[in-house]
Amino acid sequence: MVDIPKPKGTILIVDDEADTLFFISKTCQSFGYDAMTAGSGMEALKIVEECGKKLDIVVLDLHMPGMGGVEVLKSIRKHQPDLPVIILTALHDEQEACEKLGIEAFIKKPYSLKDLYDRVERVIERKNEDKGEVEIDPGYEPCAKILIVDDEPEVCELLGMALAEDVGDAHFEVKKAFSGDEALRISREFEPDIGIIDIKMPHMWGDELIERFKAGEGHSPKDFVIYTSVADPGQAERAKKLGYRFFSKPTALETLVDVLKKICVRHKLLRKKS
Repeated sequence: MVDIPKPKGTILIVDDEADTLFFISKTCQSFGYDAMTAGSGMEALKIVEECGKKLDIVVLDLHMPGMGGVEVLKSIRKHQPDLPVIILTALHDEQEACEKLGIEAFIKKPYSLKDLYDRVERVIERKNEDKGEVEIDPGYEPCAKILIVDDEPEVCELLGMALAEDVGDAHFEVKKAFSGDEALRISREFEPDIGIIDIKMPHMWGDELIERFKAGEGHSPKDFVIYTSVADPGQAERAKKLGYRFFSKPTALETLVDVLKKICVRHKLLRKKS
């Protein structure tokens, strides 16, 4: 008997163009997801109402006849405020309105399949982590190199000391950087697995640093955790747009460590227990 892999999640794709629906649905299926399709805003809302919590993500076009994407998004937010929505569109002038309503990403056409895949994977991974659906083999423990980047030395020192010394059944090697430029330089030799990044820093903000990592400057971590202040709404908004786990200062060490362990499991950053 052949074991059929369990789908990683269910995605609703909403677009009035049949060819686009077919292409994106097949792409999502190739990623390992179940895909449902809707050719109009009204059809999409009917599916959302009928399927409820079974849906994991909605991939939504904006330019559709009748009920447009923004109206669909408004209705989704009224009935399912926590349902993740990714906008995939050629319309660029509605981005601010969509972000105010709450979206995971605003991906502009033309786009790469990697952009879509990365965003979908982050949403599903975060949902699974929130449910606690991560198991560690009893013979192994999380093990990772962590680069902390923050322009406040006391934050770097306290967090670095806590992660390096007392995290229970995990081992973290920690390096600290007080600026984006220093982080890029340190990363080339240290080769971090995870970056804990502040957003607001002089000269180079955290989101710019992550983009430069992805562009090949320095050694890019496999994953990032955003650790910043929510006192400034601009910082919080920039952090959320990145799509990575986001924590506001201060956060309980146990909460942060739990997420770091789950990231280690996801990326197979494990070592045998001694």
